[in-house]
Amino acid sequence: MRPNGYEISWQTYLNTFAILGVILSFAVSSIIPSAQGDNINPGVFSIDSKPYGTTYADWTVRWWQWIFSIPEMNHPSLDLTGEKCAIGQQGPVWFLTQTFGGRAERTCTVPAGKAILIPIITGECDYLNSPDVTTESGLIGCAMEGNEGAVMEFTIDGMRLKNLENYRVHSQVFNLTITPNNPFRSTPGTSQAVVDGFYVFLEPLSPGIHDIHFTGTIVDVTGPYSYATDVIYHLTIK
Repeated sequence: MRPNGYEISWQTYLNTFAILGVILSFAVSSIIPSAQGDNINPGVFSIDSKPYGTTYADWTVRWWQWIFSIPEMNHPSLDLTGEKCAIGQQGPVWFLTQTFGGRAERTCTVPAGKAILIPIITGECDYLNSPDVTTESGLIGCAMEGNEGAVMEFTIDGMRLKNLENYRVHSQVFNLTITPNNPFRSTPGTSQAVVDGFYVFLEPLSPGIHDIHFTGTIVDVTGPYSYATDVIYHLTIK
């Protein structure tokens, strides 16, 4: 997760290399021709679909509006156990999150019938926190630049999803309200913004227990964007 201006710690940088060795073996299998997600990964919404009448990209906007509405003390991205999983959830789609770098294992109860949106690698850019960016194209480039070269893995109940690179989307310009005391250390206020990233959008899961495990790594040797996340969710759907 990378809002503009969020600096990656040295510990996160070191975590990058610890996790990278585990997941590099999956990189080659990810580099194959593009295909519609719902044809290759049953149970995942196609990138060009409109779940509940809203585009995939617009759901990612709603995810960022949700994540920036929560102050640091209750933030689900800092939660290592899943106790904050239900904070701010509303509507037909349940939002899950990565970490700011490093590992987390979370246990969470999700109401039956809810779709689930999960970003693996994602970035945000807004005028308020990027004073040097003055155009829409500048916002897009700013949001995208830290997501290049992502190496990703996603399994659900032990089944590995394919072609994760197909699930990259970036939004149109939208209005983003940033809450005070947010964990991104972003300046609070309202600004136009753009988001970009790789998101898995699951159709509602069957009632019962489901395990989700995903990893995302970016190694930026010459720049500030090195990042690694490794998250396990133990979901109870009921």
